[in-house]
Amino acid sequence: MPWQDGIEVTDELMRAVLGWEGKLNNFFLKSLDLWKHSGPKTTTMQELGIADQQLLSALDKAKADVHTALCDSFNTSAVMRILSDLVSESNSAEALSDQTVILLALWVTRIVTIFGLDPEGDLSNLDRIGWSGLDIPVLAKPYIYPASQLRDKVRTLAWSGSADHTAIAKLADEITIVASTPVVESSKPYDQVLQQFRANVKALAAQQAPAKDLLALCDQLRDVHLWNLGIYLEDRNNPQPALVRPLDKLLIVARAERESAGTAKAKAKLEQEAREAEREKELRERAKVDPQLMFRTLDDYLEWDESGVPTVDAAGNVVLKSRRKKLIKEWEKQKKRHEEWLATQQAA
Repeated sequence: MPWQDGIEVTDELMRAVLGWEGKLNNFFLKSLDLWKHSGPKTTTMQELGIADQQLLSALDKAKADVHTALCDSFNTSAVMRILSDLVSESNSAEALSDQTVILLALWVTRIVTIFGLDPEGDLSNLDRIGWSGLDIPVLAKPYIYPASQLRDKVRTLAWSGSADHTAIAKLADEITIVASTPVVESSKPYDQVLQQFRANVKALAAQQAPAKDLLALCDQLRDVHLWNLGIYLEDRNNPQPALVRPLDKLLIVARAERESAGTAKAKAKLEQEAREAEREKELRERAKVDPQLMFRTLDDYLEWDESGVPTVDAAGNVVLKSRRKKLIKEWEKQKKRHEEWLATQQAA
C-alpha cells in the first residue's frame, strides 16, 4: 500500500508483521552462519548449479519489482511481500551455494536498511548481513559458545547408541573458556549456566546414565537455562552444530502456543478420564440391580413375565414384538452384568 494510505493496526496485521520479521530473522541468522563458516568465495557463474542460477534470476526480478514498488508512492507492503517471497524461494531451494545465499542476504539487508528497519544500519557497509539483535550479548559468548559445543558433542555421542561415558566426562573436562578472570559480574549468569551444565554432564557420565538422561539434560540447557537468559539453541541435522541465537518474538509466541495447546490437550484428557470414570461408576451401580427388577421400577409398564421382561405398557397395550426383542436384549446384558457383580462379591 502507498505511504499516504491509512492503516488499521489489527491483531491479524501484527501477527503478519511478526511472521515476516521472524522469517527474515531466520534467513539472516542462517546466512550469517554461512558467512562465518564459508570458504574462499571463488565460485564463478559457470560453476553454479541450476538452483543457484534460478535464484539469482529471482533476485534480479526482485530488484526490478522493488524499484517499481518504490516508484509507486513508496509501496512498502509490496516491497515486504517481494522480500518475503524471495526468502521463501531461497529456503525451499536445494543445494544452493553459500555464495548465492550470502548474495541474497546482502541485498535484503540493504533494502531493510533503506527502510530504516535497523537502527544500527549503515548503507556504506556493503558487507553487513541482517539487522541489529541477531547476536547474543558479547559478554555471553565466552561461556555460551563452549556450553553449546559441549552440548553438541554430548548429543552426538548419546545419539550414537553406545554412549562412551569416559569420553563424555573427558569432553566436559576439556572445555576451555576464553574470558577474563575473575568473571565480571555481568557475565556471571552465563558462567554459572556453563559450569552447572559441565558438572551435570560429568555427574551423569560417572553414573553411567542412559542416553535418554543425557539428551534430557541437553534439552534442559536449551529449553530452561539458556531460554531464561534470552538465548536459544536451534538444533540442526548432523554434522551441523546448533545455531546459537537470541530469542525473538516469534520463538516466544510459538512456544507459548505449544504450551497452551499442551495445556488444553492435558485438560481434555483429564475431562475424558473423568467422564470414563463416571461411566464406570454408573455401570458398577447398574450391575447391582437384579434383572428381575430392572423394568419393574419403571412407570412405563404395568405387567411383566416371570423373568421381569415387560409384557404390557403403561397405557394397557401389549408390548410390540419388535420392542420386546429390544427389552429382552437389555435384560440379557443386565443379567450378565449382575452375575459378574455377584461373582466379585462372593470372591471378596
